[in-house]
Amino acid sequence: MKKITFFLSMALAVSVSVQGQNLGGMIQAAAKKAATQAVNNATNKSNNNGTSNNGKSAAGSETPDTRNAIYVSSENGSNRNSGAKDAPYKNLQKAIDQAPDGATIIVAQGNYYGTLNSGNINITKSVKIYGGYNDDFSSRNVLKYRTMVQPSGASNGSQSGQGTMQIKINNANAVVVIDGLLFDRGNSVAYNPKGEGKPEGVECPMMQPIGTAGIGGPSLTEQVYTTETAEIYFDNPTLSQITIRNCAFLNAPNYAIRGMFKGSANISNNIFVNIRMAAVELSGSSATANSSVNFSYNTVLFVWARLKDMADMGYGFRYMNGIDCYLDHNILGCCTFSALDRCRVESSKDREAKKVTTSEHNIFFLNKQADICLPGGGMFLRVWARDFDDVEALAKVAGNKELKDPSVFKGIIDEAYLNGFMTASYKETTNYDPNSPANVFRAAMGMNQTGTMNSKASMFANRYPVETAFKLFGALSGYGAQAIK
Repeated sequence: MKKITFFLSMALAVSVSVQGQNLGGMIQAAAKKAATQAVNNATNKSNNNGTSNNGKSAAGSETPDTRNAIYVSSENGSNRNSGAKDAPYKNLQKAIDQAPDGATIIVAQGNYYGTLNSGNINITKSVKIYGGYNDDFSSRNVLKYRTMVQPSGASNGSQSGQGTMQIKINNANAVVVIDGLLFDRGNSVAYNPKGEGKPEGVECPMMQPIGTAGIGGPSLTEQVYTTETAEIYFDNPTLSQITIRNCAFLNAPNYAIRGMFKGSANISNNIFVNIRMAAVELSGSSATANSSVNFSYNTVLFVWARLKDMADMGYGFRYMNGIDCYLDHNILGCCTFSALDRCRVESSKDREAKKVTTSEHNIFFLNKQADICLPGGGMFLRVWARDFDDVEALAKVAGNKELKDPSVFKGIIDEAYLNGFMTASYKETTNYDPNSPANVFRAAMGMNQTGTMNSKASMFANRYPVETAFKLFGALSGYGAQAIK
């Protein structure tokens, strides 16, 4: 197929797809505070310069309290050190394990994915983690001094649990901040060893199915097995306040952020690129009280289906059960199914009636089947952003936009990857001859007939280049991830 130029391909595709509860005690106070703040964030109009109406930049980060901070440096640290600024730990997991409850952890540039590079970072207490510092901790720049969580293929054999970073805290009123960490599983994913599913100009073949072997590593020369692992997994049965901001989630083989929790989560100013299944899927863990998620100023691009046949999954953000969700000022594009999934319905009609889900001031483009999917219409009802006013399940829908000028992403989105995504296809061919000697014999013996089936995809969850992904910070003023300040 002839390659379509960036402007033409975007312009042509735009015409297709651009178109609480009364709680109790501490739970009530925390959820009401989070819900009120989220409603305000979602309702207020942006002044279109990346700053919310409360005067705080969407990319803003609270100044870490470093008076009693613990320091980590993979280059200059040692796990035999004290964790002081002039004697940092080497490993982030060591710092978390040694930190008192509520500690601030300052992390220098480097790659961190568990003690002895086991493949997991486990958070079991209240901590605030800030990445993006230079080696002597005198300066912070998240994209210059990169604090990576980039596991190797070898770590797939020693990782445990359901997340590259797992947040599981049993103490009530936990507060967790993850700020300035750059997650990338691109080197630990297996890609097709025969080179299949590799569009022109894309750096690697398509992803192998979960649990199968392929080529991987930085230069695609290692043997790797793809594992079913999210990049951050919530497992919080007790009340928690979790903030994830100024982070990158790249090349995730099984969700970027997933899990269950109780409390409030603020997910803001992050990029999500090349994610299988869904970028964010969070459910509430309380049987009676909804938790809340505020999802704002995030950029979500290239979310892939479960399998290469593109038959199911492939969502940007999923409104799950037990959660009030407030979405504003995000960019949600290039999902194989839909940007938003509002198909989950509470088992209790009363709880469903009280659940709050919003979508305000978001930009949608190039999603394959819809901008939001709803129950009905056979399996699902597919709806584009232009019809969001008629979606009764969304409590607030003001300001949603369909992309009008695709040139804003020229030189920012990888052009070859985009072209491959837009023309991605899947084919199956079968070879069955009932009159073949083998099948005639099998029929005479009362045995099942045999045949062969071959399947082929032109592209599926291919690794996205990390350097190009970082260009998405600040790509569009007032929408999506803003430049980190």
